[in-house]
Amino acid sequence: MKAMLRMIRLIVPFKGLAALNMLFNLIQILAGLFSLALLMPLLDFMFNNNKDAFRQKSTGGSDFNSLYSDFIQWMTEFVQDNKREALFLICISLVVATVIKNIARYMALYYLVILRNRVIQDIRKRVYDKILDLPISYFSDERKGDIISRMSNDVKEVEWSLMASLEAIFKEPVSIVFYIGTLVYMSPTLTLYVIMLLPLAAGSIALLGKSLRRKSKRNQEEQSTVLSFLEESLGGIRIIKAFVVEQVFRSKFKNLNDNSTSANIKVNHRGDMASPISETLAIFVAGVLLWFGGNMVFNGEIAGSAFLAYFAIFSQVIPPFKQLSQAFPMVQRGAAGMDRYEEILNTDIKIIEKINPVPISELKTGVSYKNISFAYKNENVLDAVSFEIPKNKKVALVGSSGSGKSTLADLLPRFYDVAEGAIEIDGVDIRDYKIDDLRSLMGIVTQEAILFNDSISNNILFGQTGHTMQEVEEAAKLANAYEFIMATEHGFETVIGERGSKLSGGQRQRLAIARALLRNPPILILDEATSALDNESEKLVQQALDRLRQGRTTLVIAHRLSTIQDADEIIVMDKGRIVERGHHQELLSKQGYYYKLHSTHS
Repeated sequence: MKAMLRMIRLIVPFKGLAALNMLFNLIQILAGLFSLALLMPLLDFMFNNNKDAFRQKSTGGSDFNSLYSDFIQWMTEFVQDNKREALFLICISLVVATVIKNIARYMALYYLVILRNRVIQDIRKRVYDKILDLPISYFSDERKGDIISRMSNDVKEVEWSLMASLEAIFKEPVSIVFYIGTLVYMSPTLTLYVIMLLPLAAGSIALLGKSLRRKSKRNQEEQSTVLSFLEESLGGIRIIKAFVVEQVFRSKFKNLNDNSTSANIKVNHRGDMASPISETLAIFVAGVLLWFGGNMVFNGEIAGSAFLAYFAIFSQVIPPFKQLSQAFPMVQRGAAGMDRYEEILNTDIKIIEKINPVPISELKTGVSYKNISFAYKNENVLDAVSFEIPKNKKVALVGSSGSGKSTLADLLPRFYDVAEGAIEIDGVDIRDYKIDDLRSLMGIVTQEAILFNDSISNNILFGQTGHTMQEVEEAAKLANAYEFIMATEHGFETVIGERGSKLSGGQRQRLAIARALLRNPPILILDEATSALDNESEKLVQQALDRLRQGRTTLVIAHRLSTIQDADEIIVMDKGRIVERGHHQELLSKQGYYYKLHSTHS
């Protein structure tokens, strides 16, 4: 029941579509009931040869027998005891009722399709919006393949669940209420037997669904693991081939794939039990009904035509229960999918903007790191780090891997928040600023140029509005990218492939620099932007970087120390602390940690 309620909550924003679906389902049910109710007069008029039997006298009561007697009396007078006219009238009524029923059926499905797709559209939008809002730390802790699985497989599971269950939620319960209500009116005694046996069927299906939900969640986790491993394999295919470990990866994938397949088979086997169990229970109930109803006919407690009509209507109770029994396992599988994607929706954003943030549009004095400490989970990365970057000055961070350089850079745009201390821009804690304003002050060029499967011009613009094509071309020229761009097949409209795979490393880096140049940020963060390039590419990129940082406040993370000799201050990091600081020649003369780094990289 909880799973059903969760599904209904998904539909609440689209209650108008749900109401239309329910309306047409109600029309369909009433038309179907009317068609079945015609069975009684049809039998009586066709097989009762005594015309006086048509003129049954009403007892004046309000029970079913009195109401039916009144109807037969009216019908007999209307057709003037003519059986053929009665038969013709019943047939016409049957056709009209069936046409109305099927038109209503189509319209109910019409709005159901729209409803289902709108719900899934809304889920995908909310999950994607939340992914964009989550902090960088979330993506460090989670595997990309698992996130993709939650966005695709788990949402798809909810979609299949909605396909199977929305009718069960909106149509089948209403059908059961109307059919059983009619049965109660026709014969309370017979219906009592039906109602006593129905909880047996409902309880069996509930126990099955509870078990299925647990197995479905495990199945989806196994599928997520397979997708994550596949994503990692595709990303590392070059190194897999280089180290000749294809067989190792084949073996790992086989084990993961076997586990996923086994879990999926168990889920499907358990789900497939629902229909046979429900049908067996329904036939059991029908058998009991035939026994008691037949005896009532023998005893003269109910007319034969009335019992046949009763049984025909009862037979229409079975399909809704069967649909519910089939839908219930699907709802449980969908609920397991909801559990997984809602883990993303319920994740704490952590990087919280103040209620009334301070706006900022320019840098006036500079950036200050004041007694900064930071830890990833339980691992200390920074310990009481303090330094300043005055406006239009260049400060370089150097040190071995894991010394905390990149973390210091990531703290400035608030990809993470400091544990202790504060980072200030123009004397104001960056946590007081509006996040979008803060990040708009910065241009970031990393070791790996992040590009997208789009045209060169769109990668340079990257969502920035108000720029002309001439400005894009000028940024490309300053980044030493214009010549290679014009040498491509379609120039600035050339699509560069996933992550810019159609370009060399140096070309990708120059496009990233052109993107930063077009943004024209007052603060520049360069995270080992040339460390992965060959000498020729490094020279071109370094020239572009020199142009980029002119008149800007720059924080540089350096791997090649030759690129930061002109820095206004070099800060040497080791194990999260500042161990040395000063100018290039000053640090060399000390012959300390920086001198060792310089000697190693010379």
